[in-house]
Amino acid sequence: MGALEFFRPSFKTLHGSLMDAVKDLTDEQLHFRPLGKGNPIAFTFWHAVRNEDLVMNLLLQKKPPVWNAEGWDKKFGMDPRAQGTGMSAEQAAALRIPNLADFLNYSDKVFKGSEAYLETLKETELDRVEEFKFLGKRSFGSVIGGVVLTHGSGHLGEIWYVKGLLGLKGSPI
Repeated sequence: MGALEFFRPSFKTLHGSLMDAVKDLTDEQLHFRPLGKGNPIAFTFWHAVRNEDLVMNLLLQKKPPVWNAEGWDKKFGMDPRAQGTGMSAEQAAALRIPNLADFLNYSDKVFKGSEAYLETLKETELDRVEEFKFLGKRSFGSVIGGVVLTHGSGHLGEIWYVKGLLGLKGSPI
């Protein structure tokens, strides 16, 4: 099995799991701050999607992120460049997703775009090495697998954990 044979279904599973984990949350549940100091699900989900948008589009494909290209930053009244890294706990807690249905629409566009990009890649392209701002010198495969897939999976686990703190079902398995 090649890496793309692993990445393609893994991304689809991650995307479906992220969407399922948040789609039915109330505004209160979405913005609940665990233990009064942890990151709310809203921040964690936003950060995971924004990270994927930036990495898969801007870094790997050299095109504007969906966030900026379609004006989602303006629609949500958020910083056009922020994606969560380096934000303080207070800044993360202050982040609001004003309309979950709209944010899910943005997320779906990011996810479908990533999946379409993975379908166009050839296995040999995963070995291509570039110098990436903030990431250093890395292969495309390590960026896709480590910076996006592993990162997003970790945040999915955080979302499930916070749901458990809220008395909701976390992981479906």
